Amino acid sequence: MAKIEESSGVSFSLSFLIQILSAIVLGVWGFSELSNRISFLENVAGRHGKSIADIEATMSEAQDKPISSDHVQNTSLRYIEERIAILQSEVERLNTRVYELTKKR
Repeated sequence: MAKIEESSGVSFSLSFLIQILSAIVLGVWGFSELSNRISFLENVAGRHGKSIADIEATMSEAQDKPISSDHVQNTSLRYIEERIAILQSEVERLNTRVYELTKKR
């Protein structure tokens, strides 16, 4: 078995050194990109989870409340209220005319 001495050296080509350094740099860059992507997805998943929890809480609170906007019913009621107001004003006008006619006699 050979002994390692102070004067012993290792020789390899410059292109091999560049290839090793390139592989290390690409490995570190790839790991950082992967780590950033995982962090981003965890953040997005957390926000979506919070949004879903808020929606579920809102749905649970509103589950037993009466329906506030039945469009057809509200439209019908609005029409009926307007019609009643018109008819009341017509009745008032007719009452005034009847009173004036009875007053002239």
